Order: sequence, then structure tokens, then C-alpha cells
Amino acid sequence: MNKKGTMKGEAQPPLLNAELTAKDNIDLFLLAGQSNMKGRAEIDLQPNQNKNIVFFHSKELQWYVARDPLHAQGTPDLIDGNDNSGTGPAMSFAKSLIGNYTSTKIGLIPAAVGGAPIDSFSDKGEFYHRSLKLLKQCKETSKANFKLKAILWLQGESDSTEESYQSYEDKLLNLVDRYREDLQSPKLPFIACTIGSFVHKGAFLYAKEINHILKSLPKKRKYTSVIDARDLEGHNGDHLHYDLSSQLEIGKRFANAYHALAKS
Repeated sequence: MNKKGTMKGEAQPPLLNAELTAKDNIDLFLLAGQSNMKGRAEIDLQPNQNKNIVFFHSKELQWYVARDPLHAQGTPDLIDGNDNSGTGPAMSFAKSLIGNYTSTKIGLIPAAVGGAPIDSFSDKGEFYHRSLKLLKQCKETSKANFKLKAILWLQGESDSTEESYQSYEDKLLNLVDRYREDLQSPKLPFIACTIGSFVHKGAFLYAKEINHILKSLPKKRKYTSVIDARDLEGHNGDHLHYDLSSQLEIGKRFANAYHALAKS
């Protein structure tokens, strides 16, 4: 049985439709970045689901009760052999938050793409505009009351090269500013996570420099936070992707960071 979601995946229990009504209040969280946000860690084939945590399937364009792999592009009930989605940090994040919710649901919007450089989230970038489109589409499918609460960002591996890392900071700051302007939310929380300290493969030799830029973000932009995950050494054996235990911990740290920003 393959639980990594990389090839020849096993069938999971069917996705459950999220029955959203005009009485529901949904706090939205946009999941942006590349493969570590998308998730490459092992998948629980019998997940414990909470009907108050929902996600917008980016291919089916429907709301379902959430469970990994959130970013799957294959059939909703099968980890497609051509799809390498796995467990990322978002479910752990949502489960860490949900205990503080009483009458509001958590809505996750998967918008990460494996291998995506930050240029793909530029003002003309395909995946930036795709993320905005998903935010619009998710609201058109239901009469529920939606409110975007934060953007979670885990990206940088593809830019940890000699050619890219020196321009990363300007592009990251521009991304934060653009999301806030385009979404008409000048105080929208933006929470980033460092890339793995174990990233030193092929051309990706500048992870330390990318992490230094990420760590400096709160000094450059208000209402931002950065999770320091450099102490998490678990990876999938590829020196590139966080393993399951690391992803679960990153999700908890995202939740703690969001709590801190929400209070400030």
C-alpha cells in the first residue's frame, strides 16, 4: 500500500460533500507556494475528518469535508498515479485551530503548485492569478458567509539557486503587497515558513540565504509572521521535502503564528 501519494495511489474513503448554507460562516485560508505546501508526506488512508474543516477542490470546484491530499488533481477519491500530492501542513494547521471555533467553519483553499518559482506568483504569474480565481470561485458555489483570514506561504526551494536567490526578497515583498491590494485587505495576515535546512541538492545550494530573507519578512512588512522550521530535520529521503512528522509540526506552528497575529 502506497501512502506517500507519489505513484499508483490507493483509494481513500469517498470525499464527503460539505453542506454549506447561508447560515454558515467560513474563515478562509489560502494555501500558496510549491511542493512542501502541497505536501509530499505520507497520507492517512483512513483519516479522522471534522465536518467543520472543509476544502475547495481546485479541479472539481466543489466544497468537501477536508482531508489530505488537499492539492490532489486526480479524481477526488483516488490518489492519481500522475499526481504527487501528499500530506502538507494545512490539515494539522486547521485541526490545531478548530478547537477555538464554535460557530465558524475553517475553509482551506489549496493553491500551491509543485516546483513553482516565486516568479509564477508575480503580477503576471499564472499561479498568482489562479489563486485569486480560486478565491473567487469558492465563494460562488455557496451562499455561506466567507471571510479570508490569512495567506499561508511555503515556497523558496526553486529559488534557492545562484540565479534566483538574490532577487527573492523584492519579489516576496511585492507578493505580500499585491495580495493585500488585489484582495482589498491591507492588514491581511501573511504567514510564511522557512524551507528545509536540509535542502542542498543539485542547483539548490542557497537555502540558507532564502531562509534569511524569509526570516526578515516581519521587519519589512506589518501583519506578517514567519515560522522557523529549520530545526525540523525530517525529510522524505530526498533532501527537499518535509516528512510527515515535520509537516504536522509545521501545521501547528502555522496555527500558533496565526493566533499571535490575530491578537496583535
